Amino acid sequence: MLVAAVGVVLAGFLSSCGQENPSGAAPLSERAENDVPLNPPTLRFHVSADGQVDASPDLKAEAGEVAAVVLENESETAYELRLLDPEGDQVYAVEAPAGGRGDGRAMPRDVGPHVVEVFPVGEPGVGEEFPVDVSEN
Repeated sequence: MLVAAVGVVLAGFLSSCGQENPSGAAPLSERAENDVPLNPPTLRFHVSADGQVDASPDLKAEAGEVAAVVLENESETAYELRLLDPEGDQVYAVEAPAGGRGDGRAMPRDVGPHVVEVFPVGEPGVGEEFPVDVSEN
């Protein structure tokens, strides 16, 4: 009977060996509330082949929360996107090569009206501006 009990304990211990998470990341149930959400809101912008810039209709984010930013570029010119806070300071920037895509994640910290500027690389005064409403979470 004692041998069987020791065998069960030893089998349980050995079966758990090698199951550590190789990345060292905590399981989802143990992650902090401020971790990157699985499906953050997306601020999507599109540059057509003729250089016209359009934006998704819902340009909203929450202060202190992650928002995905996507710049799709069909033109033959590289484009840049800058997210500016209410003071005009840059929060995030990304480039999309000619015929390519640029994306990433931004986290605006200030509540209030933000602006996204989309313009050809090296020509910041030539582009389009879009208001982004950043609210309190």
